[in-house]
Amino acid sequence: MHRATLLVFGSAVLSVCGLIWGAEWVFPKSAASAIALVTIVVVGLWIVRPGWNLRPGRFQRYWLVLFSLILASAVAAAWFLTFFKIPLPYDFSTLDIAASVPAILLITGIEELLFRQLMYRWLEQRKATARSTVVATALAFGCAHLGPIFIGSPIGATFYLLQSTYMLWIGILLGETRRATGSWLMPWLGHFGYNIAVLYFLSIV
Repeated sequence: MHRATLLVFGSAVLSVCGLIWGAEWVFPKSAASAIALVTIVVVGLWIVRPGWNLRPGRFQRYWLVLFSLILASAVAAAWFLTFFKIPLPYDFSTLDIAASVPAILLITGIEELLFRQLMYRWLEQRKATARSTVVATALAFGCAHLGPIFIGSPIGATFYLLQSTYMLWIGILLGETRRATGSWLMPWLGHFGYNIAVLYFLSIV
């Protein structure tokens, strides 16, 4: 990736993360990330104006492999957190997953629009290679999940650190899905499925 492009991209990622993390001090915690992400996406759409590419390409075997890896990663994440007794910031045993579906759909949709559409398309337009684009957006995706550590979350610091690191892997899988399908809708489906699967396995364990 060109050095100037990398510098601009890094600055944009830090700005995005700063806005998301800083929103915790301005808005109620339940709404902070959503408000910040919506604002960032609206501004990004106005600046970048990327092509939407709403129709995924033809379903291929590679999709099945990626989706299988995403779901397997959800099982592995839930098992790891439970087996090593990592302190969790939420009580997953009492979580109503069905009631959370609309919120999860909204947040994952906004995140995918930001990382696998706006950022992805921005890098594509600057002639970054496909591999560089996937890795760069995955790094940005992982960094965005570090927020609670920097804003002084009283519990769950280990969880958020592990989550952020793991999101680099998930981000690569979602980025590969975006590259293979040519659409951000399929990564959205994969991201949504991952979140639901993790919540489900944590709740039953």
